[in-house]
Amino acid sequence: MKERFLTRYKGRLLRTAAMMGLLVAVASCGRKTVVDEEHTFAHNVWNRFTPEHFEAAVPDNEAFYNFDLSTSVDTALFRYESLPLTVKIYGAQGEHRMFYAEIPLKKEGRWRGEMVEGYRVVVHRVKAMFSFNAAGDYRIDIGQATSQYDLEGVHSIGLHIVRAKMDYDMD
Repeated sequence: MKERFLTRYKGRLLRTAAMMGLLVAVASCGRKTVVDEEHTFAHNVWNRFTPEHFEAAVPDNEAFYNFDLSTSVDTALFRYESLPLTVKIYGAQGEHRMFYAEIPLKKEGRWRGEMVEGYRVVVHRVKAMFSFNAAGDYRIDIGQATSQYDLEGVHSIGLHIVRAKMDYDMD
């Protein structure tokens, strides 16, 4: 009886567990997390002229933030040692910044990160102690900066901006 129940409701139980985990993660982040999003590409292909758009509500311009990027790639299709990116930041107050970033995917010929659901996932800090000029809403565009028109093998790109923990922070 127990086996029949688990077989019949396995998908529903897995979805419920995943949703509960997501809710716990979101609730525990509080106001310290500015952005924690991941965008997935159709057919694991990222077009060079189609940047991914992220929205960020920055609560404080005096705080410092850790700026991390993540990617998941299909190692059978992705041919490069790293993923070069352009990051453009647009603020509501007219601020505009741009910088280049690179997610190293291999070290000494070996894949970095871990395998998750058939994809190699790598998280890389591109800016530590990053600050915004003003509190408010920002749009952050991330584009692939390779010479390939359609970059094959990229499953997703993620942006994670979290308030940096300072030595004197008590919480």
